[in-house]
Amino acid sequence: MGHRRDIEGLRALAVIAVLAYHAGVPFTGGGFVGVDVFLVISGFLITSLLIHEWNESGRISLAGFYARRARRLLPISAIVLAATAAASVVWLESTRLDELGVDILAASGFAVNLVLAGRGTDYLAAELAPSAIQHYWSLAVEEQFYILWPALLLLALTGGRRIATVAIAAVTIATMTAASLTASIIWTGSHPTWSYFGLHTRAWELGLGALLAVVGTTAARVPDTIRAALGWTGVAAIVASIGTFDRVEHFPGTWALLPVVGTVLALASGDENRLGPSRVLRLGPLQWAGSRSYSLYLWHWPALVIGAAALGRDPGPGATLALIGLTVVLTETGYRLVENPIRRSPRLARRSGVSLAMGAGLLAAGAIVGVTISAVDTTTRTGVIAAAPEPIPASDTSTPITEATTTTEATDDTATVIASTNPEASTEPAPPTTEPPASSTTTTAPPPPDTADATANSAIRDALDVDTLPDNLRPSILEADDDTSSLYGTGCHQYLEERAAEGCVFGDPEGDLTVALWGDSHAAQWFSAVDQIAERRGWRLIAITQGGCPVIDVLTWNRSGDAVFDHCGPWRDNVLNTFEAEGVDAILLGQHYGLLDAGTRAAVGAAVWEEQLPLLLDRLEGLDVEMTPILLIDSPDPPDDVPTCLAEHPTEISLCEPRAPGNTERAVAQVIRSVAADRGLGAIDPRPWLCVDDRCPVVVGDILVYRDSHHLSDTFVTWFTPVLDAELGPYIDSLRAR
Repeated sequence: MGHRRDIEGLRALAVIAVLAYHAGVPFTGGGFVGVDVFLVISGFLITSLLIHEWNESGRISLAGFYARRARRLLPISAIVLAATAAASVVWLESTRLDELGVDILAASGFAVNLVLAGRGTDYLAAELAPSAIQHYWSLAVEEQFYILWPALLLLALTGGRRIATVAIAAVTIATMTAASLTASIIWTGSHPTWSYFGLHTRAWELGLGALLAVVGTTAARVPDTIRAALGWTGVAAIVASIGTFDRVEHFPGTWALLPVVGTVLALASGDENRLGPSRVLRLGPLQWAGSRSYSLYLWHWPALVIGAAALGRDPGPGATLALIGLTVVLTETGYRLVENPIRRSPRLARRSGVSLAMGAGLLAAGAIVGVTISAVDTTTRTGVIAAAPEPIPASDTSTPITEATTTTEATDDTATVIASTNPEASTEPAPPTTEPPASSTTTTAPPPPDTADATANSAIRDALDVDTLPDNLRPSILEADDDTSSLYGTGCHQYLEERAAEGCVFGDPEGDLTVALWGDSHAAQWFSAVDQIAERRGWRLIAITQGGCPVIDVLTWNRSGDAVFDHCGPWRDNVLNTFEAEGVDAILLGQHYGLLDAGTRAAVGAAVWEEQLPLLLDRLEGLDVEMTPILLIDSPDPPDDVPTCLAEHPTEISLCEPRAPGNTERAVAQVIRSVAADRGLGAIDPRPWLCVDDRCPVVVGDILVYRDSHHLSDTFVTWFTPVLDAELGPYIDSLRAR
């Protein structure tokens, strides 16, 4: 098979699209389809070469095939991995090095797509900064495909006459392609990360290219004018995808057919067809970019990611252009000194064993680099050892609930005044009120819980005077992202699921009162506390949460997964059915205020809450069981990822604190308090516990408060449990007397 300049031009179009997309160039929001173009081209080229070898010699040398792949791909790939690792140690945040080491190790074994897919199914991990070698996932998909493909093609071609073997090969490829496409369409909606990164849902793209290679002689018989029209249509489909796919949901799936089929049509047009798109694809700049597309692809992403880390901010247009310029310099250097000399080496070409040995050595070197980077600890030591905060006294669970007279003072937000649970804490007055004066009511239960006037405990106040990161921090900043509640290991904190998890019973399974914890990860962050309280007080706890799924009926969009979370609606229905069947007595509702509306792609606003929260409460009232809602107002959001910020500012940790709530946070909290007051419901607001004068410490004693940019650490929640118990416990216990 001779050199095809139209393919170089298509490669250039693909890599330019990817670079522009990652650089944030306007009107290239669908530039990620460049990867799909690459996969089709790869399937076409590799299969064409294998069939050509079969036609010329009647055999396919598997050793020769893998030797060629080793010479072509591995030398520059290994250099990019090593250079990325070295640059990361210098400029990347120390909190990201362990993850990067794992990724490099996986990339060396052509498995980084599996790591990213698994990480993507974890809502917390999906919110972390992107890996500097995340783009290696497409190489992993290709190599996984080619581990099996040559042998499968050889099996299909063996035996029989040429026409019959070609037909068998075509049927084999078509069957595989159809199966993979079906899986892609089915899985993309329900398992978006596995569908995006998985071989099983990407193989059809390589397969369509391979199918074109098998039937290529038939396609060549089509008149030039028709093939030219199809070719221009194909290029137009690719360009349209690049320009319009910025809001496409559920990719690859059905949407990927446009750029993939477009690439097939462009390839079918041919290189020598003067009426087709090859007349443009042959242009010099495109030929230059196409011949270097592999190196451009490898270098551009580490340059952008590590460049942003080195600058300490998202690079603007000028800095981005400079980083792309650096990518071009690295590409040209590697192309001339590494890529071409090795892949065109006559000595290596004659000796497949040497090429394979070289490849094995490079893979081993990459693995060593990955392990080494994971072991690097660049955490700054301050020499400070902090004392653990004093344990918070547990509240009494033995006091019986009797009829009593309770005086309540009404305000615009609250129906009760709660004193501090810490004997050392100072007392702050309740907010002023313009409502009618206090009234005396007779009740058989404590008033609904509310923390509008709760005072911060002394440990929180003391923490505001400390600005140095202790060396004995729990959890350490390198382990913070794993400091989640045990709910995450039970399958009861879900992700991308339409059905509620089953068997999620905690606390005291034999308890006579059933409490439910429901919401997204911001409800799940309280699980350890609620579980301990439930076990201590004899509650049966049902906990079902799901990352990114709101309790109110609003369709959300997830930035990390670039997907609309339309699975949340069926999941909500299923969870409520479960709670009804379990006879839930009280339900704790929690949700992150940072969830994004699918329509506006901005945080779900107060107006939506004002409309939807009463509808949710009405729905709960309409269930066959009497279920008392308690609303968990959101915890404060720090400005950045706290472990990363602490690593950068170990002697100025106050820079990492959450401060005054933003407009959306303040407005939504006000709506929740108002709705709760109108309906006589409990509303727990942790901000008065966690903050003083709009300062919310991120380290209390030796405890890290936040494990990322908006979740409380499980270590902190566990220490904090008695505070929540004092607020929730008596009220929920009183429901036994209903």
